[in-house]
Amino acid sequence: MLPILNKARSLTFILLVTCLWSNASVASNRYYADNTLIPTNGFAWDWSAGTGYYIEDSFLVGMDSYSDGLELDLNLAISYERFYLDIDHSQLSGGFIIGYSLIERFDWELDILGTNVQAGFDETGLDFYNNSKIDELAGILSRKYDFNTGLRLTRSFENSQISVEYLHDISGAYNSWVINTFFSHILPWKNWEFRSGVGFSAYSDDFTNYYFGISPEEASPARPIYETGTSGSVIFEFHAEYPLNRHWVFLTGVLSTWFTNEIVDSPIVSQGYQHKAMVGVRYVF
Repeated sequence: MLPILNKARSLTFILLVTCLWSNASVASNRYYADNTLIPTNGFAWDWSAGTGYYIEDSFLVGMDSYSDGLELDLNLAISYERFYLDIDHSQLSGGFIIGYSLIERFDWELDILGTNVQAGFDETGLDFYNNSKIDELAGILSRKYDFNTGLRLTRSFENSQISVEYLHDISGAYNSWVINTFFSHILPWKNWEFRSGVGFSAYSDDFTNYYFGISPEEASPARPIYETGTSGSVIFEFHAEYPLNRHWVFLTGVLSTWFTNEIVDSPIVSQGYQHKAMVGVRYVF
């Protein structure tokens, strides 16, 4: 998956958490072995909030190859019986997900889920708050955020987890499929907790051409028409957390993504990779 955070959802989340309270908070990212997105007896929820300093680069032409700043670390997990809602930014691969657990047996779980895979962008780039056009992107059509639904099969081990997702866009952005696979491992050491994961995503030709293709309407002397086939990306993630006291947790992490040539060769892509690193603190209620 392309790891771009949805800042609009983060702002919505701020409004949600101001009216909530909880006694405990645990990890809920669906990609890790201690996720809480499993059937519960009745209603259950937890949340945490914090902030961190991040450094990242962009794969789009014309955008700064280096950017940094402060970012909110906001997490909310709500479940009722087999339904769940999760907004997770404690891991850089986190995001928004809503789902329903169909089967949970013998360390296997099959879910129906809905989630965002790719952030939209336009002539102003990926920055939600930027209103200035980028010269190299001037004239491109707006790409919308997607929203996908599908199935997720998970196999859990003691401190590890492997999952496969088949998703289909229902937002009308590109109306085709995405496949995600991810393997993660959690290693406790003294008071530290280390999390690592590696994944691969495959994107349909409709996805690839919608976000990275160039239509005749967008073409220019410096930006030729571009049409390609299915594409993919490889992701590596590493996180470390350390409890400073009963409520405050120090956390740091890195996330790296490498894209296949179908994306790299696009006239609006400047490099075949994207990296992000962060360090911050989180308050656990």
